[in-house]
Amino acid sequence: MRYKAIILDVDGTLVAHGEPSARPAVAGMVRRVQALGVKVVIATGRTYYAMNTSILGGIKPDYAVCANGAQVLDEEGNLLASEDFTPEEMYALVDYFEDYDYPLAFCFSDSYYVYVEFEKMRRFYKSVTGHEEFVRDGEDQDRHLRDMPFGAFGILPPEAVEDFAARYGHLGLQFVPYHPGYYDINRAGTTKAVGVKKLMERCGWKADELLSMGDNDNDVPLMKLVGRSWCMANGSDAAKAAASAIAPPVTEEGVAAALRQEFFPHEF
Repeated sequence: MRYKAIILDVDGTLVAHGEPSARPAVAGMVRRVQALGVKVVIATGRTYYAMNTSILGGIKPDYAVCANGAQVLDEEGNLLASEDFTPEEMYALVDYFEDYDYPLAFCFSDSYYVYVEFEKMRRFYKSVTGHEEFVRDGEDQDRHLRDMPFGAFGILPPEAVEDFAARYGHLGLQFVPYHPGYYDINRAGTTKAVGVKKLMERCGWKADELLSMGDNDNDVPLMKLVGRSWCMANGSDAAKAAASAIAPPVTEEGVAAALRQEFFPHEF
């Protein structure tokens, strides 16, 4: 078997934007590859609790690299590694977003807690993902007294990201666009590739034994790390440029087509 693991993004790759879950043809093909003994790794900007088997169409991953690499978990959801914000990093975000009333949510171990503009953030999650059950009102700003967040999500104009960097650039926080004006926020150096490297060390995988699929800029470091990568045709220009091959768009079940070509070429 050429590949020991396939590494799959969720939104825009496995799941089309606006749809509630991976389509049956996509989920079925992933399970078919998994039945060959190939490990399935989900690598997503989502948190683990927002990346469940319902959204995945019944796919049960062997590992998960969540929050853009900030957390690595096993098949039971046990935490293997985490990159948590420092208090200085967290408070810098709170101070800036409060100054301009930009919505800000932090990723904690149990849910997203919205520290600034809860109702706006709740409406966003409901309209884009159809899921709001993990979005909680955190405007009391005390959830971090139990444990620190490992990621954040902010809604702000692109020019405000530059302004934040001018004030707090020494912290090195990364604003990764989900869409223009919507950003996953992580600690410096946190990427999906870094999370996957931790799994490579744990599992003994080599880069050329890994196949990844994604669609956005946050998938680029991972595409450059692994032996072979596919970008969905709906992907960003940077992701397409980094990928080894281009798959049909997510709305045409591109993951299923690419996996069939890689693992079952005789069916073409």
